[in-house]
Amino acid sequence: MKSKLPLAATLVLVLLASGCATRNTGSGGKETTLLGGAITYSKDSFQPTTAATVDADTSKIIGKNGPSGSKTTLLWGLITLRDY
Repeated sequence: MKSKLPLAATLVLVLLASGCATRNTGSGGKETTLLGGAITYSKDSFQPTTAATVDADTSKIIGKNGPSGSKTTLLWGLITLRDY
C-alpha cells in the first residue's frame, strides 16, 4: 500500500507556494489575497458585496464605534464578513 504522505506534502506545498498579493483598491484601501484567493482581506473597502455570497455585517454583532471598512472574504467569495 502506498503512503499518502507524498500526496499530502504536495498539496501543502502547493497551498503555501500560492503566496499572497497586496494591491491598492479603487476606494483608496488595500487588498491582500492569501492562498490563491481563498482568503481576501480588504481595508477601507466600502464596496458592496455580491449577491452570491453569505454576507455578515460584523459591526452589528460586535458594536464598534463606527464602521472600519474592513472586509474579509473566505472561499473565493462564498462567505463575506464586513464592517461597514
